[in-house]
Amino acid sequence: MKKYICLVFALFGMLSVGSCNDDDPVVSSIPGEDEEVVIPAPEPINPVLVQTLYFDFGSVGEENRGSQTESPDENGHYWNNIYNNDGTHAAINSVFKDFVNSEGTSVGYKLTLNTRFSTNGGSDGGGLLTPDAELLKDFAVSTATEDYFYIESGENGNNFTISGLDKEKAYKFYAFGSRNSTEKRVAYYTMSGLNSYQGELQIAGANLGGEGVNQNIANICESGLVYPDEEGTLTFAVSRSTGAYMAINALKLEEYTDVERPQTFTSLTITGSAVEEGEVPMHVISPTDKVSNKFEAFLSLQSGKFSFKGVTPEGISTDIGKGHESGVVAMNSYGISAEVTGPVYIVVDMSKKSYTITPVEEWSIVGSVTEGGWNAGAGVPLAYQGKGVWGGRVKLTGLGTASDRARFNFIMNKSWDYTMKRISDTPNEVAFSNSGYSSSDINLNHGTYNITLDLRRFAFYIDCGEEGIDPFKISVMGSSVANGQGADSNHGYAYMFGELQDERFKNQETRLPWYTSGISIGGNSTLNLLARYNDLLYDCGKYVIFGLSLGNEGIHGAADQQAIYNQFKDNMQTLIRKAREDGKYPVMMNNYTRGDFEESDYRYVKQMNLLIHEWDLPSVNMLGAIDNGSGKWADGYQNGTDLYHPNTEGHREFLYAMVPSLFDAIEAGKILPARVSGTSYTLAGKVLEFTPEETVHPFTISFKVKGATDGTIATFTNGGNTMGTLKIQEGKVVYNSPSQGKIVGGDVTDNQWHVVSLTHYYAQGRTLLYTDKSLAGELNEKLTVGKFIIGDNSSTEGREYSELFFYRSAMNEEEINKLCDGSMLKSSLEIYAPLDGSKSTIENLAQSMNTVVVKSE
Repeated sequence: MKKYICLVFALFGMLSVGSCNDDDPVVSSIPGEDEEVVIPAPEPINPVLVQTLYFDFGSVGEENRGSQTESPDENGHYWNNIYNNDGTHAAINSVFKDFVNSEGTSVGYKLTLNTRFSTNGGSDGGGLLTPDAELLKDFAVSTATEDYFYIESGENGNNFTISGLDKEKAYKFYAFGSRNSTEKRVAYYTMSGLNSYQGELQIAGANLGGEGVNQNIANICESGLVYPDEEGTLTFAVSRSTGAYMAINALKLEEYTDVERPQTFTSLTITGSAVEEGEVPMHVISPTDKVSNKFEAFLSLQSGKFSFKGVTPEGISTDIGKGHESGVVAMNSYGISAEVTGPVYIVVDMSKKSYTITPVEEWSIVGSVTEGGWNAGAGVPLAYQGKGVWGGRVKLTGLGTASDRARFNFIMNKSWDYTMKRISDTPNEVAFSNSGYSSSDINLNHGTYNITLDLRRFAFYIDCGEEGIDPFKISVMGSSVANGQGADSNHGYAYMFGELQDERFKNQETRLPWYTSGISIGGNSTLNLLARYNDLLYDCGKYVIFGLSLGNEGIHGAADQQAIYNQFKDNMQTLIRKAREDGKYPVMMNNYTRGDFEESDYRYVKQMNLLIHEWDLPSVNMLGAIDNGSGKWADGYQNGTDLYHPNTEGHREFLYAMVPSLFDAIEAGKILPARVSGTSYTLAGKVLEFTPEETVHPFTISFKVKGATDGTIATFTNGGNTMGTLKIQEGKVVYNSPSQGKIVGGDVTDNQWHVVSLTHYYAQGRTLLYTDKSLAGELNEKLTVGKFIIGDNSSTEGREYSELFFYRSAMNEEEINKLCDGSMLKSSLEIYAPLDGSKSTIENLAQSMNTVVVKSE
């Protein structure tokens, strides 16, 4: 690939882009400069160093993970420590202050973490334990180099802000990063204020520091001068060029006076005879949404000249044209000859008065969803459509792994140096991964799509194309539990539900080939799903299962838990509404347990689940699957020491709480059930029978009964060999366990309607009996139920029944009370039969294909 790069040493002696591993960057200029006009070079500026600050980033509080740096160090320098304050993380919005300069004098600066950083180091974390003073000089302080902040593999552009700076001064950064790993890891460090500098530093790699030394031991990223913005702040961002985890161990900040603050521009337009469209507005590069003085544009150049028009914050329009050498601009109207024609990428940095032009040979899609995988040279190409737009109809055949869902990036010129990703928490905005924005890969499962990359708007668009919406695809959109975390190979409840549907189709239990499509991302909250809602549209399925939790929303430890509750409620309603507006049928997984939940957390979880029960959509009672009775995982179902995720068996309990034929019922036109009052069915010499679909572990059976005569009112098989019974004995409801023991319930001799509810927590090993709202007692047992029989065909005594419910999950006291009060609780509901004796058949109004039959033998 032929590339023309114009980099400028003038004004401040710094580069637009640099390599922190090379002493002498190579600079090439655009040939064929206009000889008719001679532009004088500006007078050089000689900055004066005022003071220096040192920062140690790392981990404290854990054995062998690192230490703070004590001051003064062996060189007599004073340090400022930035460290973890939330376990192994430094929390977002953390503020560090009371800083001193290298001589120990207090300064009024503050450092604020705009994103979370992970921390590690020491002998267990791969930091640089024994720095060499000859190589690192004033950075050779072991407590500073041994530990570090870092960004995880799924993060990009994590950053912090230094505030309280003097905007009339300039600042220079020296950044050191090192972590022991054979993987080649190259970080981008971006420092930005009024202007910006980006440096590249290799922090790890096989033999990087010499034979057998797999980490950086010598190189330091040195920036040019960077000016604070109008508020006196500078931002430092960490992103990746190559590899997974990017570290920052230590930082030195120099402050300079006798500098000239650059003229700022709020907008820039490229214009002239060389511009195919005559005039193209440039896009401001500003990760912090502040004036950055840096602009970019994709356009097509032809023979001729071009120049720029800038607008200052005061609204003054300024002509910007040819400078004193190639790649330099000056305040004049002289045109710059276009020596490159065709599609190009132009970047202008007005703080340095420089520009670069890169020919665009190709844009392609590269990732796990493409046939060539993560090979930058084997992507799926997009065709140039004109006006800065690339696109086409593409077939993506790659498959993500269980733990790493299918995703891609846009790659320019088959080079990872030009990787375009989605800006975090935006639906479809994009930026180069090295430009300082917090960004992420674009999630997309295999299929055929129309994909457009619009680099006038710096956005991408995906639609389902000619194939349209897949009527059998069930998108599962949520967070880590929905993505299977904790289960073997991340094959969690969503994956298991897909496998179950495949088995049902093969066994002809369903005529429809349902399958699940995972679009869940660990750590997501309702805010994240709203921000990436387009992921759902791009998945092109008719159905969506939302799988989120109050835990990720931040309920645990929140200062205002009611506000978190309201946020979850309101945002979920928005997501449900949006899904329906886009022609999708939503299903909701309700809230579940967590290993660190406290009583207040549990109370809000139960309150939210009661609300979800009554929402106008199908839902799944996950809490009743593996709750231990206090909001934590039942014993044996937590994923080891991981407080936040169930293990494989825990995911399987969630699966058992899902109605197997739910989507068959929806497709068959069954609507959400509503309660029916005033009906009854008299059983004398006959019974009602049903068998739950597939395997059942947790369950609740509830029905109304009237008639005080002693006798059996319900039975069920357990494991195919034993029988459990519900009876009226001496006027009381009695549960006789199929294993051992019994529970004696309330008195029902008043010949009035009473609600009998038997609920079983398989994971806890508990069965509870309620008569109306009263808990009669409980037994410790684990049941695997089969057929249920309502009534007793050996008796000719008539007894009335009404409203038979069967749920594939256990229910807590609050849910039983709501059921008795007449609420329609729908989560995990497989059977709801009003029991109307005036009809010839027993209706099941629940959204399942299961049936209740009448038998007289």
